[in-house]
Amino acid sequence: MLATLAAQLLVTGGAADARGSGRTTTHRANTVASNPLPFKTRFSGEFHGSITRISNSLMTCDETKPPVDPAQPPCEEARTGAGSRPINNNYEMKYVNIDPGSIGPFGDPIYSASSADLGLIDGSTVKYARLYWGGTRGIGDTVLPESQIDEVYLKLPGDAQYTNIANDQPSIGYITTDQESSYQASADITELVKAHGNGTYTVADMDSVVKPHSWGGWTIVVAYENPCKPLRQINLWDGFQVELPDSPEREFKLEGLKTPQNLAKVKGKLGFVVYDGDLKWTGDTLKVKSTNGPETLFSDPNHQPDDAFNSTIEELTPADQFARSPYYRNNFGYDSNRWDISDYLRPGDTDLTIKFDTDKDGYDLGVFYSYINEDDSSDL
Repeated sequence: MLATLAAQLLVTGGAADARGSGRTTTHRANTVASNPLPFKTRFSGEFHGSITRISNSLMTCDETKPPVDPAQPPCEEARTGAGSRPINNNYEMKYVNIDPGSIGPFGDPIYSASSADLGLIDGSTVKYARLYWGGTRGIGDTVLPESQIDEVYLKLPGDAQYTNIANDQPSIGYITTDQESSYQASADITELVKAHGNGTYTVADMDSVVKPHSWGGWTIVVAYENPCKPLRQINLWDGFQVELPDSPEREFKLEGLKTPQNLAKVKGKLGFVVYDGDLKWTGDTLKVKSTNGPETLFSDPNHQPDDAFNSTIEELTPADQFARSPYYRNNFGYDSNRWDISDYLRPGDTDLTIKFDTDKDGYDLGVFYSYINEDDSSDL
């Protein structure tokens, strides 16, 4: 489905950049077509357990080539977050590939691959699992067809071969401008995760246009039951909503929340997957307001209030941290993080209002998930 947008965006970047970079120009890019998807509940439940995720990027800078912006440090340093603006706009990009020489399920070579380790606590039962992937569908006149972005390969713990995973949504979320295109696809992998359990998950052959400004990555969200965890309300929402430079603040609601009425202190966390946020390129913000709580600007030790999406895949809670290969602090346009929102929840909340804005750096919102404690447990 194509929905033509009349809006235009102000480009504060180079000729191949519709969303912002370190250079300034007054050129405007036209939105050609888009398929925004409203955020809807994908999974919800009330049980003793939690919801978590593993993630990794599939694009990084090319260490064999100098930065596009000579003021930035070499690629290897930029991966650590060094530099004044170590963003994908300013580097030649390439696929991450930890499995070169391997063959996919149809006899084709593996050209992009990264992994992360799932480690649910003993006694856990998987209730739901979903794989999300997204990337730069196009830059300029090069736009990948939907048939090229609607599948990825997944190697499951204990398997020697990859399994083909196809998008199972009615349509893929995307936006296309005359300068850039991006997308998110996803698939239910509950039975696969139930069968294979803990271990290393490798996602391969996700497609993205490989040029300066390209980005891409994947996340597996897992809801699980465990009698050792507090009684919780678990929610997973997904969609595809875009904020472009020179556009007004936008908002939508994550519905179906039910915080307990009988608790003096409601505790919970909110996680998200966001595409094309840039490290140290300030101006993008995320605000959250529960039904009865205050509107709050997102920030934590890894995020400044004016740099909500900064190309990180981090977990502040030690028990929820996971190994991934490769590990880069700077993921060049891919964010998968979680935020303690306990101070902003109130008894009787029924939804979360998400407000998002930018003054120079566009981005795409793809996934939100949360858990809310329904008892007085101190466990977060």
